[in-house]
Amino acid sequence: MTQERIYSYFQRNPQLHVLFIFDKANIIMNDLADCSWETEYIYKVFDGAWFNTKYNIEYAWKEKRVVLLFPLGTYPISEEQQLRFPLMDMLKANMEYKEEDYAAFMQQYKLPEKYRGFISRHIGELMSNKINAMLKDRFTPEAFSEDVVLCGFISSYLGEKRLLEWENIIIRMFILGLDSENKKRLDFYHKLERNKDAKTAVDERLTKIFGFSYKPNQEAKVKELVESLKYNSITQLLDVIADDPYKAYKIKSSIALEQMNRIYELGTHDREFVDKFMKVMKELGADIRERELTTIYGMDASFYYLTEELGWPILQEIAGSKLVTEPAEMQERLRLLSQKLPADSVLQQAISFLMQMAFYYEMVRGLGSLKLNTPEAYVQLYTNDLYRLDTFYRCALEEYHELLSKDVPILTCLNGLKQQFDGEYARMVNVFNLEWMTCVIEKGNYFNDLSLKKQEDFYANECVSNSKQVVIISDALRYEVAAELMQELAKEKHIAKLSAYRAMLPTETKYCKPVLLPHTSLIWKNKEMLVDGIVLDTLESRSAQVDKYKEEACCVDYETIIKADQKTARELFKRPLVYIFHDTIDAASHGAGSGDVIAACRKAIEQLAVLIRRLHASWNVTNVVLTADHGFLYNDVEFAEKDKHAVTVAGIIEKKTRYYVSDQVSAQEGVVTVPLDKVSGMKAETPIYIGVPMGTNRLAASGGYSFAHGGATLQEMLIPVIHSSQKRSDKTNKVGVALVDHNLVMVSSRLKFQLIQSEAVSMTVVERKVVCQVYQGDTPVTGKQTIMLDSADTINLNNRVYEVVLTLNHSVHSGMLQLRVYDEEDCLNPLIREVVKNNTMIEQDF
Repeated sequence: MTQERIYSYFQRNPQLHVLFIFDKANIIMNDLADCSWETEYIYKVFDGAWFNTKYNIEYAWKEKRVVLLFPLGTYPISEEQQLRFPLMDMLKANMEYKEEDYAAFMQQYKLPEKYRGFISRHIGELMSNKINAMLKDRFTPEAFSEDVVLCGFISSYLGEKRLLEWENIIIRMFILGLDSENKKRLDFYHKLERNKDAKTAVDERLTKIFGFSYKPNQEAKVKELVESLKYNSITQLLDVIADDPYKAYKIKSSIALEQMNRIYELGTHDREFVDKFMKVMKELGADIRERELTTIYGMDASFYYLTEELGWPILQEIAGSKLVTEPAEMQERLRLLSQKLPADSVLQQAISFLMQMAFYYEMVRGLGSLKLNTPEAYVQLYTNDLYRLDTFYRCALEEYHELLSKDVPILTCLNGLKQQFDGEYARMVNVFNLEWMTCVIEKGNYFNDLSLKKQEDFYANECVSNSKQVVIISDALRYEVAAELMQELAKEKHIAKLSAYRAMLPTETKYCKPVLLPHTSLIWKNKEMLVDGIVLDTLESRSAQVDKYKEEACCVDYETIIKADQKTARELFKRPLVYIFHDTIDAASHGAGSGDVIAACRKAIEQLAVLIRRLHASWNVTNVVLTADHGFLYNDVEFAEKDKHAVTVAGIIEKKTRYYVSDQVSAQEGVVTVPLDKVSGMKAETPIYIGVPMGTNRLAASGGYSFAHGGATLQEMLIPVIHSSQKRSDKTNKVGVALVDHNLVMVSSRLKFQLIQSEAVSMTVVERKVVCQVYQGDTPVTGKQTIMLDSADTINLNNRVYEVVLTLNHSVHSGMLQLRVYDEEDCLNPLIREVVKNNTMIEQDF
């Protein structure tokens, strides 16, 4: 047994060379008398030859593990004896054998004498492999503490292999309160009750935070603790009202509340346990009723954190109050609400839905008169600003259709808002386009006085360069969708510019897509457009057409490109001109679901951003031009027969929901008839006229009604043209950065704060990578966190807010620290310096 313990000294400490044994009663020498030793060991009983012994240790036994036993009477007890002890230097550099395990443990790790009693009580657990593996980095004079060791024991009882902090321990204890955790709960509390020091530590920690500990004799041991956490997390900013039935749980200590907040934040953000934590809060905290709190304190109360049950009625109150009349005020309330909820909450999606509507209503309120003086003024207003109305409507629908698949308690309320929004949007788009078409008719000359370039001149304008070029034609890529695509392209290293062309009438694929190819003549005949005498309705015929005008030029579809391997793609893009046909949006309009078109717009943005990035970065294409054949109208409503405009004129040759072709100029109420050759590059053998509704009405004809095109609204006629080149502009201005809140507090060794990106990334303002770190003087005391500020959102500030969490990794002795935020490329001049109050100093006594 003695020999095994000697071996363990060397096994625990591979650097140990000499183990000194002072045998105070010659008992150990008797135990070792008949032992045989492993080859790497030298066992020697000191014979009084100091010089020889020292020499052998340093030279002869240099590669051995030396066990040196001193018989009775040689132990240097007094300071004077120690000074005269010839091997004192070697003794200090090595270890002394101790009979007691705890004494050996303390000696091995050089732990202070003050821990003797604690270590002696727990030496068995401290020497266990599980605890040793968990706490090995803490077995130093600087890092060892009773609190750390007890946290290690409790972490082990919870089944963890890593050391948990108190907040995580409490979260795990709460989760054990679930019925599904019954077996683990019994095992944990059985182990905890057997370790009095650990039990006392848990009781003291819980009592300091909550005012009481768990109930050991109850099955639901933590129910009251969960109720206290839930109540104080929600109401900590509120003064208690006498009628509050839960006021006995009220905590006023700021330090205790900060500890609670830390527990709540960790519980709601820990990916491993968030679902169970939210379940335990809901089940064990059910007696703290949110409806009661809103009845007592009101919907507008400054609740600190929000549960789902509390958030939905508050959101319903916001939705039903002033969303239309005071949209800016509602945006602020929605932002504040969003900050109090987990990022993955379904409520966040509902908030985004309402936020898009609030953006829309705010913009409408600021529009003023829609009667402008010239058609050009309408074009400028739409391309500069008004297109956002279409974006707000589309993005609101995007959020709404996602919500339909979720559990939404206030769906009836949201349905009502959405129906109202559908009507408001339909009315606004119709009124604006009625005014637009009225102005066009009054000024005469149809659309030919506009400064916009014509779609039929696209090839002549854009593809005359001798440099290698790719043209992407995305079917039904509306101008506003392209504007959102620009936000994605702004994040890239290349530079892109957005402008608008005027599409031909009818704004129909079979006319507007082929006209983007090179041509000499465009002839309308028998409901078709002949390009240089032929109908270009296949990929092969279109590819042959471009090859006639530019040798080796060709056309391919998007799916072929995106699936091609690197070698094939690079070979293809050696050609002087490649047209890529992309058809995600228009293809979705033929789908069964009403949300298909909206989802397709998002998908198209993502696909095109990736495609352009690959063209530049992987396939070495410098010059990329993206355009569309036409735009579209979209209303997420069912069109009744009464909503479809009957066509009664004679001479109809072709008819769709947004236009008809006639050989007569017969007028019809609500429809404007224009000569084909005045609104397109097409000619006809006999006079041909295009009839389009004045506003956004749909004609009674075959074709789509919710998703429609072919007419002359700005949404249909103004097509985007994006020029993307490989080089970023010379401007290198970076986005700015600021703190959302300047009251910074380090709580439980953790600083949590928010940065806001002060402007959106654009083609003239580039992203910025910042490094955040906390300092004590000039010494960093937390790890670094790097944040990429790259949001291109120009409207929703929430999308430009970044949450940062920094955790202490060094001991600190100051109550005031400093946060520094640097540009990654300049670590000498901080962008932000801000004082951090270090409450961890207070918590050490908490």
